[in-house]
Amino acid sequence: MDPTTAYSDRNHFNVTFELLIDTRYILVVTTANPGVIGPFSITLFGSSTVQLERIHIERFIESKYTSALSKAHAKYYAFSCDFVPEYYYEAIQINVNKSDFYTVFGSVANINIGLVIFIYKGDFYAQIPRGNLIVQHDICTQLDLGHTTTKLLANIRYILVITTCSPFETVDFSIKALGRNNVSLRHIDPSLGIHSNYSSELTTKSQMYDKNCIRSYYYYESLRLTIPIDGYYAFSTGKSSDINIDLYKNHFDPLNPRQNLVPIVRHGCSNGDRDGRYTVHLEFDTIYILLVTTSRSMRMTSFLIDVYGLSNITLQYFVDNSTYCYVGGACNIQVKSIGLTLDDILRLEVNRNMMIGDQPLLIKISTAFATIMFITGIMNSLCSILTFQNGKSRTVGCGLYLLASSVTSLFTITLFMLKVWFVVVTNMNTSVHSSILKGGCKSIESILKLFFYWDAWLNACVTVERAASVYKGVNFDKEKSKRFARWIIFILPIVIMGTLVHEPLYRQVFSHETNETKRIDETRNAFEEIVIDRRFWCLTSYSHSIQNYNTVILFIHLLGPFLANLSSALFIIIRSARRRLETQKRQKYGEYLREQWNEHKQLVISPIVLLFLSAPRLIISLLSGCTNVSDQAWLYLSAYFISFIPSILVFVVFVLPSSSYRKIFKESFLQICKRQRS
Repeated sequence: MDPTTAYSDRNHFNVTFELLIDTRYILVVTTANPGVIGPFSITLFGSSTVQLERIHIERFIESKYTSALSKAHAKYYAFSCDFVPEYYYEAIQINVNKSDFYTVFGSVANINIGLVIFIYKGDFYAQIPRGNLIVQHDICTQLDLGHTTTKLLANIRYILVITTCSPFETVDFSIKALGRNNVSLRHIDPSLGIHSNYSSELTTKSQMYDKNCIRSYYYYESLRLTIPIDGYYAFSTGKSSDINIDLYKNHFDPLNPRQNLVPIVRHGCSNGDRDGRYTVHLEFDTIYILLVTTSRSMRMTSFLIDVYGLSNITLQYFVDNSTYCYVGGACNIQVKSIGLTLDDILRLEVNRNMMIGDQPLLIKISTAFATIMFITGIMNSLCSILTFQNGKSRTVGCGLYLLASSVTSLFTITLFMLKVWFVVVTNMNTSVHSSILKGGCKSIESILKLFFYWDAWLNACVTVERAASVYKGVNFDKEKSKRFARWIIFILPIVIMGTLVHEPLYRQVFSHETNETKRIDETRNAFEEIVIDRRFWCLTSYSHSIQNYNTVILFIHLLGPFLANLSSALFIIIRSARRRLETQKRQKYGEYLREQWNEHKQLVISPIVLLFLSAPRLIISLLSGCTNVSDQAWLYLSAYFISFIPSILVFVVFVLPSSSYRKIFKESFLQICKRQRS
């Protein structure tokens, strides 16, 4: 530690330190000259008492190794950018019995020659001089310390490499290791590493990408690497200054060349020339893509890649044909999951910064139909609520389900209207605040799906309860039915929301700017990037597993209510026919079955019709995100709108076909009319 103040003469010294509480300090007292002995005293002054206690210092064990670098030794290029090895070296294996700090001293017989000490952890390969390197210490001038201290771990193999500061030098040297424990120093013959190579050429037929995201394109070739063993590997492109290599983990995306990029050490040169050697640590069972390109745009050239490592690496020519769907532009893209949403259908059809009257016919008709469906849905829901709020219609659980369905259909069609106008307005008006865009993107679609699915399951519950009523017959408990209905109405939205919780998490607003380069100073040839357009995209970007989960949930919420409706309706027909046969045997079973079919066939037809109306939503949800919507925007928009027709048909499907429900509706309507008159 450095003293705050210090003073000394032949017989005295005075030094001031700042000492911290609860910290152990060791004061070492020695003499200015070697071999001097005699008494001494230490006096400390401070704001509090300082305890001085003599301690025993362990003696260090010295391990020594001597040898000589000669012309018979192998050579390698630890520093130079030349591709001819110029430095003689010797490799020494280090092993310690106990993990601790150890100091390595280096000395030479000729003081005009300097040493360089390298320490590698694990293995050393002459072709990969930077791989596994943990210590480099130069003893090249008199100002350089003649030793280095580092922590060595027990049961770990270390390689000490000794070479000279200048090329082609030979010298006798001595290595001394000090520590609390013995250090084993043993000469070894290091491996040069296993050599693999690959040669090809970049031509006009090669793939191209925007390397620096400035609309300047480069030819490239991608190679898939197979790594059999973890470790450091060296890549060499020879002396060519035209070839560059980059390494990617798992996937290379030419539209986003900065993604998945693996840091790779490119060895620099003191003379300014480009060195074609790279070092990187690679892991087994990991996909790596080696990208070979040029330093200049649209350059064609042949190339040779040499690889040195612990084992043979397979370099295989590889073209990624994966079908990823993107929005945005070079170096600013977002991967889009499968499925088309209303945002995808209308986004590119909307004219920006124009009023609704100046929009294309598709947008005008979309908003008009959304408004008509909203008004129709409001009238349907109000009539249904008017019917099922009457206590006479709620003597069993069916009435409660239908009352809840009337409310959910009201919210569904309202959110549908809000969704259409939100997409249109936010794409027309570029000044909408980002927080509104983000909130609408994450919430509206998710809440809309919640009420849409809730409504479908409530309709299925109606048919299931009717089937239960037929099964129980006179033993059907109406009060128990209503209790079950209340619980199911309460639990359903919680369960549905649980299946949709991933949606707001993976929905996000992606901003993409279109820039144009303009000259701002003719004399200095200065340019400036000007934003000419900015678009916001509401996207879902799922991982593969989440995408599979989302598809399963989609099928469950579509086919689940349909199968429940269909199976319950068939059960009602068959069970009713058998009951008739048991009580009245004057007709055959087939005749009773035909009678029940004629009486209840609407129960079978209704779910089939609802399935056909909802199927377009399933289809567009499974379409590839790369689908060119503009070519058939009318078709996709019609499919989206049709899927919401069931939400405006509760009154038509459940009230109008039932004479009892029609009667209750008339009574409720007349009561309201009487109140208005009075």
